[in-house]
Amino acid sequence: LLVCNVYAEFDRPGEDFMQAVAGTANSPMLIQVLGGGTFYNHAFGGNTAPGTALIAAFPSLAYDSFVTIGAKVTSPAFPDATVQTPGLPPLSGTQLYTTVSGWAVTPIDPQGDPFNSDYGGPGNGLVLLGQFATADGTGFSGTMLTKAVSNGIVVQYVVSFFHVPAPGALALLGTAGLLGARRRRRRSRKRQLP
Repeated sequence: LLVCNVYAEFDRPGEDFMQAVAGTANSPMLIQVLGGGTFYNHAFGGNTAPGTALIAAFPSLAYDSFVTIGAKVTSPAFPDATVQTPGLPPLSGTQLYTTVSGWAVTPIDPQGDPFNSDYGGPGNGLVLLGQFATADGTGFSGTMLTKAVSNGIVVQYVVSFFHVPAPGALALLGTAGLLGARRRRRRSRKRQLP
């Protein structure tokens, strides 16, 4: 599986809060799996973060595709029930596209606080916006409208992300081996000419 976690990054403790991610007519949301693949969807997963009890019973559920604001998993300690996904299409197939929906938390929800680790986030200024996984794709790209509060002012930004993993060491070794074989063949041909 290839798993991509998308975070929003903030730098003002006590002043910055994440509120929503959306697609609108003027700023459509498009999150897609690259390379002809599809989103990985666990049978017990959904559009929002999975619960710790289900992950304990089905460990592969931790790699499910989902959207969130803050929480990577849910539990009584940090419930994700406050993340609302009105009208959001399911994360299935090759892409998530919408111009009329998204996901959000209420403006005063501490789960949107990038510096509060009580709700499952790292607490270092990062807020998880989604986890996207694929078993057969080569990467992910996305564009979405984000809404946050910074120093008491509501701000909106269209943001994009792109993730294609670097080739593995074995693939690089294989390429080096092919180049080496070509050089040897050329040398042997030169020797055979009269």
